[in-house]
Amino acid sequence: MPLIAAFTVIGLVAAPASANRRQDAMSWALRQIGCPYTYGGTGPCSRGFDCSGLVVSAYAHVGMSLPRTTYAMLASRALKPQRDHPKPGNLVFFGDGHVTLYYWRHVVLHAPAPGQRVQLTRWYPGSDWVPTGYYKIRDAGNGPMRGLAKWVHQMITRYHLKIHNNTTLQDRFPRR
Repeated sequence: MPLIAAFTVIGLVAAPASANRRQDAMSWALRQIGCPYTYGGTGPCSRGFDCSGLVVSAYAHVGMSLPRTTYAMLASRALKPQRDHPKPGNLVFFGDGHVTLYYWRHVVLHAPAPGQRVQLTRWYPGSDWVPTGYYKIRDAGNGPMRGLAKWVHQMITRYHLKIHNNTTLQDRFPRR
């Protein structure tokens, strides 16, 4: 019983406000809507962003370093092709060198072009604006407490097995 109490306290005390840096980066980037486009810009809002500058700044805000340009991002090991449905904060590349942050249902957040502002834009399947790649950023789904969570899981597993060996509790599985 003391072991269960200890793990309960660890879980209550160590639970982060947000365990996902990808979501935190997206949240920060959404607050940049309306900032001007500036070629080579990495913010703050008063100085503007370009497409990759917005992405780099959003992830820098949550402590992650990405290459500065879209081409360097694509060549980097920091990105991993997205095989399943993209999640908010994943990267969507369009055409030859434009990067955006995926928001929801064919909507992306980006710094589109000179004379425009950071905005949400919907693309439609079959339109001439077609994504050329979906990527997630390695470890962006892991929050700052990832290491502690892994350790807690290992400890619970290890001691659960020892406790289980000394009880009459049996696992029951449904018959097929």
